[in-house]
Amino acid sequence: MENSQYCDLHIHTIFSDGLYQPEEVVRKAKELGFSAVGIADHDSVDGIERAIIEGEKLKIEVIPACEFSCLMENKDVHILGYLLDYKNQSLISFLKRVQEKRIERAERIIGNLSKQGIKIEIKRVLEIAKNGAVGRPHIAQALLEEGYVSSIEEAFMKFIGYHCPAYVPKMEISPNEALKIIRDFKGISVLAHPISYDFEKIIFPLIKMGILGIEVYHPDHTEYHNQYFLEIAKKYNLLITGGSDCHGGRKGKISIGEIKLPYSYLENLREKKRQLFLDI
Repeated sequence: MENSQYCDLHIHTIFSDGLYQPEEVVRKAKELGFSAVGIADHDSVDGIERAIIEGEKLKIEVIPACEFSCLMENKDVHILGYLLDYKNQSLISFLKRVQEKRIERAERIIGNLSKQGIKIEIKRVLEIAKNGAVGRPHIAQALLEEGYVSSIEEAFMKFIGYHCPAYVPKMEISPNEALKIIRDFKGISVLAHPISYDFEKIIFPLIKMGILGIEVYHPDHTEYHNQYFLEIAKKYNLLITGGSDCHGGRKGKISIGEIKLPYSYLENLREKKRQLFLDI
């Protein structure tokens, strides 16, 4: 592949908390001149096949991925699984259970909001989620529609963010469990948006657990962060990835293609997969 080819390996669709249909993601990436795009919904692989079908029409590669929501020391940590066997029924069944737990969590959050005199309906939240993995952004959208807040950000700051009155933790998936799931289904594990965490406290335990890469390039990272995470990746022989983490406007104004990752990094992911799973 030529150096002029790029990929964006972290994009969300309507099957989690994004606003784009899978086909829209592929078309937009194609319009921007990308060679490959990664569909990485939260705890869901439901949008991948549709994106792949569109990609075959438009001659753009679609990289199957999933962003697993984990708890580590009672804080959210997200681990990306790339090149998973996303059609495996055991994986699909596991993710279905996670999504059921997400609905239960949403119901509990809505119950907490009700205690504060804030009335929104779970039915509307599920409609906003459009059968995707239900998350707090969908509840924030419902709060915005009902006039309780003036922005999605305000909903998180006042009501549903960490330490807020209505907050409820996610289903507890440990990083160890997520890494095992990714390995079991022949995927490559990568720590998502490391700027979001107390990085030095979590990266070294994750390396000991066997994580394979770091998302070095992300819109929230400054050049300093890029360099710092790059040095860590090189020092510990970790794979390097990157992506826009685009949600189609639901979480800020980040656009597809905001990160242009050289195609060689995708080739490195594939090579690692070949090394680990010789039967593929």
